[in-house]
Amino acid sequence: MSIVSNNIKYLRRLNGLTQEQFARKIGIKRSLLGAYEEARANPNLTNLKNMALAFGISVDNLLKNDLRRVRETPNLGLPASPTNPLPPPPLMADPMPPQPLSTIIDKYQRARPTIRLVSRPVMLKPVAYQGTSLSPNPPAPTRNAYQPPLFNNQYEGQPASRVATTYEEKAPPQQTIQWVRGSQAGEYLAQYQSTSFLNRLPTFQLPNLPSGHYRAFEAGKDFLFPGALLVGSFIKNWYDIKDGRQYVFVLRNHGIVYRKAYNQVKVKGLLLLSSDIATISSLEVPIGEVLEVWEVNAFVSLQLPEPTPSLDRIGQLVQEMQRELGQPRAGY
Repeated sequence: MSIVSNNIKYLRRLNGLTQEQFARKIGIKRSLLGAYEEARANPNLTNLKNMALAFGISVDNLLKNDLRRVRETPNLGLPASPTNPLPPPPLMADPMPPQPLSTIIDKYQRARPTIRLVSRPVMLKPVAYQGTSLSPNPPAPTRNAYQPPLFNNQYEGQPASRVATTYEEKAPPQQTIQWVRGSQAGEYLAQYQSTSFLNRLPTFQLPNLPSGHYRAFEAGKDFLFPGALLVGSFIKNWYDIKDGRQYVFVLRNHGIVYRKAYNQVKVKGLLLLSSDIATISSLEVPIGEVLEVWEVNAFVSLQLPEPTPSLDRIGQLVQEMQRELGQPRAGY
């Protein structure tokens, strides 16, 4: 085993992360991270920088110093200086295997340094605007489609403003809506992270909708107007899910659903999803099943809602009926 492989495994376990969780955090495959930790492969410069940034240390310390010994004897081989600072204190007391959700949430609530999230740059480029119509056969995009970062499936609880993303810095101020047809639901679940698949999605724009990147999903029978397009903006962090608001959830076992959310992540590690339709039962969804969350900002429907009766007019009719009933009939 090499120093860098030992350091990667040690720091990952020190932060209570599985290989799958840490691989998602730095935007690589779990099998590649396993090869790094077993010294079967050497990380390239980009991945070294991402891992060092996630752990809050320098690349030089990650490559050259056995951080397990540094923790036991902090001054060993690392004199404190502006050019060679000591590594930060560990985020958790001891290395440990993956813990139950309730244990992780309890430990998260203690004060501790945060881990900055690093996204894979290739997945964060905006889609090129390709017209204003809802045509089912728009011209093929010439740039990589915008793909939101992986839904935050760790337990740091970072606010959205602190999640490091590339597209926020580089995306021009424009509005782009990608359209997912109802017939594509199964394909979307399988390829929602595939840039080539997202490139093929039709795009359009809506007036009066602020600039930004949106995704439109065709509603099913769980929405009051089946077949409508639910236009949503991506939620980067599950702690930003607000009680009583409407969202489109992409779920591992339930597919794409429209629901009103009640956030119980900190209490139970799950989301309570309630339907607007009384005949559809609510769902309790563990946060590990959530692939993506989109907050509904608008919808487009060919059906018009039923007009709401005027309460003032109903009151007038009731008063007129009461007056008529109170008047004596002719001939009596």
